[in-house]
Amino acid sequence: MKKFLLFPLLYLMSISAIAEMHKISDSGEILALESESWSCVLDDKQSLLWEVKSEEEGVQYSLNTYTWFDGESGRDNGTFSKNCYWGKHCNTLSFNADVNKANLCGYSDWRLPSLNELNTIVDYYGESDTLINTDFFPNTQKNTYWTSDSVINSPKLAFEVPFFYGGSKARQKTIDTFVRLVRSAD
Repeated sequence: MKKFLLFPLLYLMSISAIAEMHKISDSGEILALESESWSCVLDDKQSLLWEVKSEEEGVQYSLNTYTWFDGESGRDNGTFSKNCYWGKHCNTLSFNADVNKANLCGYSDWRLPSLNELNTIVDYYGESDTLINTDFFPNTQKNTYWTSDSVINSPKLAFEVPFFYGGSKARQKTIDTFVRLVRSAD
């Protein structure tokens, strides 16, 4: 008897998790779940709006990598960045400025997520090898993504979230990795 109650409960829980995420158009409109083209994802539960990566070369190209730079620490010239097709400086500060200039999904206050924020979209129970819901976040690399958090006692390091095993690790800011921007939905 208990088995029969468990399956509907699990089904309702999976629908509930999906209902917390919404696909958002480039102009900021909420789209149907079955939409095949969207630029952002709204996470109602966390009240965050996330950038979605593109298959096409450009500012949001999924293969672009960046060195960590906040204007004071890190590397601003992007010497070690690969696959940065969009501009002169392949660093997180320049990328953030370019996305804000583009007014992605109708907003110009995009930023690097905190470690805690980025960990909210890690999906340990999904069906993808990349630990994220690829129904909402396609083109996510099975790699690490920068956070806004520097290591307190080591300013040359910043935290990143690996989307192949979750959690966090610290990396030299001069080494490149991937970025997914966020903004508050409040």
